[in-house]
Amino acid sequence: MEKRAHEFLARVRDLAYDQLGSEGAAFQSRIRFSFVQFYREDPRIHYEVWLQRKTGRIEIGLHFEGEREDNYGRAEALSGRMAEIQTQLGPSMELEEWTRSWTRLHQTVPLGPLVEEAAQEVSAQLVQLIRVMEPILATGHNTSPA
Repeated sequence: MEKRAHEFLARVRDLAYDQLGSEGAAFQSRIRFSFVQFYREDPRIHYEVWLQRKTGRIEIGLHFEGEREDNYGRAEALSGRMAEIQTQLGPSMELEEWTRSWTRLHQTVPLGPLVEEAAQEVSAQLVQLIRVMEPILATGHNTSPA
């Protein structure tokens, strides 16, 4: 049975917390409009699942939405590790300037019916992103969470 967007995102959130286990305690989450975010202390640096109905895609990514200089520094630090990141997360993972001040590491998948199986797949991809990126963020120059 297809879920409404908010129900789907809540299910993705709950499944991600279940998969993260004790690791999930480090994260807060929030659902707004057509996305769910996971973050530590600073919500400007967050993992996000975003339902993009206009493009028919679901974005799964890591967003840097703080000060421009910090965001670009984080992206620059990640750029040198993109081969490693893509090896672990897949070649569709992209690092880009999103706006004049924000940067993001993300991939998109097709937006199909918002059913349980899709929530399971998306939450698994989100958890994989978190598990790959957290050690990198913790050790990278200008990429540690604020």
